[in-house]
Amino acid sequence: MAGHQRYRLLDELRVVAAVAVLVFHIGTRGGGPLLLPNGFLAVDFFFMLSGFVIAEAYEARLQAGLTFTGFAARRLVRMAPVAVLGAAIGGAYLVARAFAAPARSDPLIEVVGANLLNLMILPKLWHGRATGWELFPANGPLWSLFFEIAINLIWAAFLAGRSSRVLCLVVSISAGFLVALGLHFGSLDIGWEAISLAGGAARVGFGFGTGLLLHRMRAGIPAMGRPSAIMALTALVYFLALPLPLLGWQLLIVLVCMPAVLLVAVAAGKEQVLPGGTLLGRLSYPLYGIHVPLLALTAGALKYVGGGAGGHWTALLLAPLLLVAAWAVLILIDEPARRWLARRIPASADSSGGTPQPQTARRVRRTAAARHSARGQLLRN
Repeated sequence: MAGHQRYRLLDELRVVAAVAVLVFHIGTRGGGPLLLPNGFLAVDFFFMLSGFVIAEAYEARLQAGLTFTGFAARRLVRMAPVAVLGAAIGGAYLVARAFAAPARSDPLIEVVGANLLNLMILPKLWHGRATGWELFPANGPLWSLFFEIAINLIWAAFLAGRSSRVLCLVVSISAGFLVALGLHFGSLDIGWEAISLAGGAARVGFGFGTGLLLHRMRAGIPAMGRPSAIMALTALVYFLALPLPLLGWQLLIVLVCMPAVLLVAVAAGKEQVLPGGTLLGRLSYPLYGIHVPLLALTAGALKYVGGGAGGHWTALLLAPLLLVAAWAVLILIDEPARRWLARRIPASADSSGGTPQPQTARRVRRTAAARHSARGQLLRN
């Protein structure tokens, strides 16, 4: 959206967070060194970005007549192609492993059942012999997309346009649960397993709600320009890179530091720091959505041929290769699929179809141009 152009730095912060998750998974799943022990906390920053950007893109349009069905269709069009592709790649790997190494795999019937659920962005809730309680064995990061879709729909149905007091209550309750569950599990690396399902709800509730609140505050945030942009980008890298895998540090990052980073980033206005930041922002979602299945394929192939030692620094060479793969997915699959799906959204889903009430007429006029070009905006939101 045109309004989102005021916050170009958010695209750069999104790709920094995606790369942090990638490096974390290269260490935990790809046979590389564990350089970012807190890299998984980038997901919490994703949730905060999502709350801010979704409010920027859709809150006024929902109040002006965009239906819940129309909003849900747009979000699914935006998220489904990459999510389904990642689950398909990861699911194919799990089926192959069930035949090639049955002792290191769940039973084939469980693999197929989990794959079918994951393809529909639904979690596996049973314990697997090899996959344990993992919700999305076909593609681990789908757990966060599952929760993001859920919170998007809950927001559109019940929270959009509600008072800031209600949002503060949601954020406060989520923060309380997040602290309690962190103390119970000893870490904030929760939400991706069935046994810590409530942790995922707490993480997305706090992160998304914080983004919504900061969006409400945006008019009162002073413009700080380029120094603010550099400060936000540097701080995010610092908080994710500092090797302190302690619960207290994790809670400080999520509850205090990351909201501060987003606040400072909003103060940057239109400023950008990284060359090609807009393109990098477009790559962030495909990179996040496909990197774990591709890492699994690589690690599995190395084990099959008898190579690949854990902790080897050469595994980091996978990072630029996966960025290239993300670019290919973006250009060849994701954006074409979204354009195809957007053309098939029924016109009746665009608005309520009724006559606007007098008190909303002015807002409807302000957003008419945005609704008229809504299908094109799907590629940016």
